[in-house]
Amino acid sequence: MRVIETALDEDLSLFSGYLHHQRIVHRIFEERGQQVVEIADEAQGDNVRTAYRAWRSGELKIRAVTPDKPITPTRALSVVARYPALALVVVLALLAFPFTWPMADDRLTLIASWLMVIDIGSAIRAPTFLELLADFQPWRWITPIFVHYGVVHLGFNCAVVVELGRRVESGVGSWGFLMLVVVLAMVSNLGQYAVSPNPNFGGLSGVAYGLLGYVLVSNRLAPDQLCWRLPVGLAGSLLFFLVLFTTGITESFNIHVANGAHWGGLLTGALYALVAAGARPGSRPGDVEGSG
Repeated sequence: MRVIETALDEDLSLFSGYLHHQRIVHRIFEERGQQVVEIADEAQGDNVRTAYRAWRSGELKIRAVTPDKPITPTRALSVVARYPALALVVVLALLAFPFTWPMADDRLTLIASWLMVIDIGSAIRAPTFLELLADFQPWRWITPIFVHYGVVHLGFNCAVVVELGRRVESGVGSWGFLMLVVVLAMVSNLGQYAVSPNPNFGGLSGVAYGLLGYVLVSNRLAPDQLCWRLPVGLAGSLLFFLVLFTTGITESFNIHVANGAHWGGLLTGALYALVAAGARPGSRPGDVEGSG
């Protein structure tokens, strides 16, 4: 489908890079003294035209991208410097992993007992939700996000948090990102315990779904901002598995998913974005590079 026709002397390389970043299959060719941009998916036509007009008017900033380079210590440090809050969250999860992984085999370590929503090692019984709040150990309302039960559990959660978190930290800054993570952690962990008072849960997935909710709503509120643009396939697959796991299908395989944390995170992230937008009238989030 043809979506754009423009002069031959217009440099579309940056815009083409942006389309590649958005996973939009396209080609640019010359015809009858003009450049033509053609896309494979007709449903994306309006979005491409809107992005093109925003880019030409200066509302959409697209930075030049250099080819991917091997990961070196210097490059890794530059990424950490750009997303320090996101790096902190991921590093804490990685550091905690050796001490929480044994829980998959019902072996509790001292550090894992500090991170769980209650101290499983010394608790005689699981407290009620109100008793949990009355005990007032607020760090336990946050730290279960660093508990992971396997390499796949950790790797998938970190990958999603990195993909979404870099967008949020670019848009709201490092302190804004950390504040959002703390809120998402508390709500998702307490929400999970409220719907199922079993303290043996953890992971960054509640935060991941919260970041998803935040990005989706922010994109609706500021569709011209590059940092909120998300591949449709990623958002769709995360929402699909959220609904699928909520049916309880995994329990027949003895896999228990913290659906309360997922839904609590998603709804909290979406609401947080609405509240934040109302508190910042006229503000414009930052841009990210046009390359993953």
